[in-house]
Amino acid sequence: MKDTFISSEGCIGRFVYIVRLVLLVALPTIITIQAISYFDHWHHGNYSPLGPFIGIIVWLICLFLGLMQMLKRLRDIGKPAYWTLLMLIPGINFLVLLYTALAPSKS
Repeated sequence: MKDTFISSEGCIGRFVYIVRLVLLVALPTIITIQAISYFDHWHHGNYSPLGPFIGIIVWLICLFLGLMQMLKRLRDIGKPAYWTLLMLIPGINFLVLLYTALAPSKS
């Protein structure tokens, strides 16, 4: 089965998971900074709230894609899919993210 970025099917290893998470954090950060900079300096009206709005939309899309990557990684380490619900608990979510990034794959 071919692994696609926008699917939650299949398994991914540690390295691929970490690289994808870094990309899913870097991309919306760069887009948000660029959107805020662009709309704050636009001389055709006051559109400065549009920059953060675009950033929030991109962050939500990347969050959804990150949860799909976590489902793949949880499947790879042999944990149940409901562990993604732990991402809703502040403090615990960081520990789950570290665990999924550092746990070895199940053979």
